[in-house]
Amino acid sequence: MAALTLSGSTALHPASSARRFGWLHWPQDRWLTSTFVIALLASVASWWYFYSHHQILLYGDAYSHMLIARALVDNATPGFAQLGGVWLPLPHLIMEPFIWSDYLWRTGLAGSFSSMPCYLVSAVYLFLTARRLTHDSRASLIGTLVFILNPNILYLQSTPLTEPVLLATMVMSCYYFIAWVQDEQPLALIGCAVCTFFATLARYDGWAMFLAFLVLIVVIGLIKHRSRMQIEANAILFGALGGLGIVLWLLWNQIIFGDALYFQRGPYSAQEQQKSYIQAGILYGYHNMFEALRFYVFGAIETLGPLIFVLALVALVAFFMRHRLTGESLALLAFLAPSAFYIYSMFSGQAIMFVPGAEPANSLVRDLFNVRYAAVVVPPAAVYIATLFRRLPLAQVGLVGVLLVQTALTMHGGIVTLQDGQYGQSCAPTNRLSLYLAQHYNGGFILEDTYQNSQDFANAGIDFQNVVYQGSRSLWVTALSDPAAVVDWVTMKPGDLVAQHINTNAPAFKKAFTLVFSVPGGTQLYHKNGLAPLPTRPLPANLLIMHQLCDTANSHGQAHAPTPATAGTRALMPTLMGKEER
Repeated sequence: MAALTLSGSTALHPASSARRFGWLHWPQDRWLTSTFVIALLASVASWWYFYSHHQILLYGDAYSHMLIARALVDNATPGFAQLGGVWLPLPHLIMEPFIWSDYLWRTGLAGSFSSMPCYLVSAVYLFLTARRLTHDSRASLIGTLVFILNPNILYLQSTPLTEPVLLATMVMSCYYFIAWVQDEQPLALIGCAVCTFFATLARYDGWAMFLAFLVLIVVIGLIKHRSRMQIEANAILFGALGGLGIVLWLLWNQIIFGDALYFQRGPYSAQEQQKSYIQAGILYGYHNMFEALRFYVFGAIETLGPLIFVLALVALVAFFMRHRLTGESLALLAFLAPSAFYIYSMFSGQAIMFVPGAEPANSLVRDLFNVRYAAVVVPPAAVYIATLFRRLPLAQVGLVGVLLVQTALTMHGGIVTLQDGQYGQSCAPTNRLSLYLAQHYNGGFILEDTYQNSQDFANAGIDFQNVVYQGSRSLWVTALSDPAAVVDWVTMKPGDLVAQHINTNAPAFKKAFTLVFSVPGGTQLYHKNGLAPLPTRPLPANLLIMHQLCDTANSHGQAHAPTPATAGTRALMPTLMGKEER
């Protein structure tokens, strides 16, 4: 087995390099082992910091993803139908080995323990990708540090958010695609297809990657002067497996909701949610490609840091100037597909991002929102920077210094993905009704529209099997028509589905239920009459600490754009009910 040179470079052919540094031998590879160990230490240290500061469940979406995973097993009507039809299922399925534990669910650790391995996989495959392109192990390790040490990535990998799953599947699929471009081995193309299959079930960014790979297979085949039959065979081989996740999701939506495009045009879709921003005139990238691109670039700068952003941009230009239109240079374009997806989504009105400094001068919005969409720029930045510093030992030492300086500046200036969860529009403010339930809930079914009026059931000490909501199918229908026959508690807020179906002034309802808690002009909680007196328990300390910055921002009237529902209430989109409601 060939040894590494003192410079950290390898002179091996890509095919033999792949065998030399395969997974069966990776413990003997000091560079790969070093990458894994550094990533592991960074992962555990950052997770412990954010967990000990009660920051892993700041996002409303973080809580919602946890709740979807929990609903599969802890539910009045458990089953896979609880996956819903908008958010893709893979991140929630990955949580299942941990979500059954009450402690891991209530603390959010079930999500952290799912995201952290994805971060480690991303780091390892980024190193392998960079080394395939540079044949320089030291440059590959240092380039991978761009990803490993990025504070925004370190925060995301500590949370139940879905970005870490997408990043892992994205990096793996790009690695195998580059391996296929270099070696033209069918197994590498199959590996790319398998990883792309998982990416398409993680986030919709993965769908853009699938299309990018499919186009690149044809284009690269033409550049290499392969026969039409060979190009078609490669495209079919990749497309049949890589696109299977998309087909399965379309079928799922058709079977459950009667509309294959329910995730796109249904009442809980991103397209529907952006309408309020469009009507308010603050979806600045809508039908304006320059603004969409500008907002995303601002997000990328905040995510990478100005120093790394400039280096990545220089590395990108240098790589294409050096390689021109070769298979490798085109293959690396696949890394940029998710970024192009977000820019187009903002242009088409499917997504929104607020970044301080990017808004027009006359805008009333000075906020953070969805800046984490720019996290997908970090892996390609790491790879491109590795190629820029290949076989330049002194420059590599300087790059380490730049990385450390940028990491320190980012942590000092503020981690934008963390800040969005602390006081941006992604934050979940303390729900006063959740506080009441944490103190006084004594069992029984709770009727609630979880889209418009979601509670923190985990920290309130409530098993989700006691919640009757849109996904409870026939139980939900019965509870709306005769709540006293099914539930002990009824929550509602003006305009939600429960308020639309139940008249609280009706004699039958007033005889059966008593108002025990209300927010002026907002949520109301009714408790069934004739039951045991409600207990009074001390509040869990984390309920008051976790969202204090978000609470402060809201109490000070910080300019927030209109939202269709309370933060985090996308938790449980209607499942089988989607078919019954029609």
